[in-house]
Amino acid sequence: MRGPAVAVAVAMAFLLHGQSTWLPLSREVERPFAGTMQRVGSNAHTAVRPYRLSDVRALEVNDSANTFSLLPALDRWAGVRNGRSFRWGPLLDAQVLYDIDSAKSGVGHRAGAGFWLEKDFLDKLSFHVDAQAWSERFPTYLDTLVRATQVTPGEGYGFGEAPAYTHYDWNGYLSWDPGQAFNLTVGRGKNSFGEGYRSLFLSTEAYSYPYLKVTTTVWKIKYVNLFSMMNDIRGADGDVADFNRKYTSMHYLSWNAGKRLNVALFESIVWSQGDSLYPRGFDVNYLNPVIFYRPVEFAVGSPDNALLGGGLNVKVGKQSLIYSQVLLDEFLMREVRAGNGWYANKQALQIGVVSRNAFKVTGLLLRAEWNYVRPFMYTHSDTRQNYSHSGQPLAHPYGSNFQELLLYGELVDARWRHSLRASMAWLGRDSTYSNGNNIFRPESDRFIDADGDPQNYGYHVGSPKGGTLLHVEMRSGFLVDPSTGTRIEASYMLRMRTPDSGDVAMANVFRLGLVCYFRERHPEQEVRYVLD
Repeated sequence: MRGPAVAVAVAMAFLLHGQSTWLPLSREVERPFAGTMQRVGSNAHTAVRPYRLSDVRALEVNDSANTFSLLPALDRWAGVRNGRSFRWGPLLDAQVLYDIDSAKSGVGHRAGAGFWLEKDFLDKLSFHVDAQAWSERFPTYLDTLVRATQVTPGEGYGFGEAPAYTHYDWNGYLSWDPGQAFNLTVGRGKNSFGEGYRSLFLSTEAYSYPYLKVTTTVWKIKYVNLFSMMNDIRGADGDVADFNRKYTSMHYLSWNAGKRLNVALFESIVWSQGDSLYPRGFDVNYLNPVIFYRPVEFAVGSPDNALLGGGLNVKVGKQSLIYSQVLLDEFLMREVRAGNGWYANKQALQIGVVSRNAFKVTGLLLRAEWNYVRPFMYTHSDTRQNYSHSGQPLAHPYGSNFQELLLYGELVDARWRHSLRASMAWLGRDSTYSNGNNIFRPESDRFIDADGDPQNYGYHVGSPKGGTLLHVEMRSGFLVDPSTGTRIEASYMLRMRTPDSGDVAMANVFRLGLVCYFRERHPEQEVRYVLD
């Protein structure tokens, strides 16, 4: 069966769920819907993820045989295909890898098991929970990252001793539609704002977190209020009781201004719970549902970390999309025009294009994307309020002071998936003093000049030169279970790290096994800081 027929059938399976249900936050699971949702004239807000089932109910679908799980009993028992209000299924990972690194070579593995289940209560209320645990021996470059940050990429704290770690993740939510235009979701998981492979607003890079989300959809507008609790794990040695809490309030306003044009506004406030001398907890002032918190900040005299951004997405031709994000932390036009590298000019920019069925080849997706993040972006003078959670950035995995060019191609043919992804990053680096690379260092930790003051100028993207990072990965797999994105897959990764001085570090990683894409995977990583 060809790709479109598979997409239609998988869509039919999901449409049998309650309309308050959310899809897993996984591009593999989303794939059958993404092309139709992004077509010209669609009123879907595809930058807001995860997707709601009600957003895809309007798709024209027809059931078709032999397109569900290759395990017929699982389809029958789990209720995926027969429209049961209670559904469940397994989550399995079983991979072996061989890592040929400049420093050493060896065999690694990833073994994980878990489950997911959902229950619908009429059409207004849905419950979901999923959980998975892994035993993993990482390739050398990721092992170095885990040692430096104490966490595995997007999947939680790394328990145990090198070279083998155990880690786990779980997500759950209760989703309620009190009216046609509103949805309230309380749970634990991840959210994402943006059309790109990366997001400079909020991505799926970091670990799961507790949240309350209020979504309003009226006419051509979708408005999301997202309140969450994050962790600062520094100094806790993995003891959850010793984690320092911080909170975020985020707004995302998406407006489909025309058949081909989407305009978005984003803002985020991060504040810490305080300490024993000034216990603060959750600041109720930030429950204000109206976008733009800056007036609220000024009213309460707040020193909190505020970010403000905008997005512009334009549909071109029949199935192509040009997308962009601009994010501001601090901004003075006269300093930008001067071009002197003022440290407080904190901006991030993304420009990309994605084309589906490119060159009229069915199932071919092509993407090109450029990300540019200035030094000190996402940092704060109080490091408890930086833009991170559980030891990882909430936006781009490289933090700040870098630019990246990313190219991606994917071909889907029935159950077969083949992809090639290549990214080149130009990285700045910290030294004894901060050059805006490490978002866990205060922005005041800059070079001290002859007068004893922190140096204010000379901070440019990629300087001081920290080298380049090339990451290329090829994958080829056969889809086993569409509802969890599980496939049998072989992959090869080439990674070259060119420092500003010294030898080039190269790694070749070969993988083979059963891969579960129920969660987003994050292989492109680099050690940008060491957590105490």
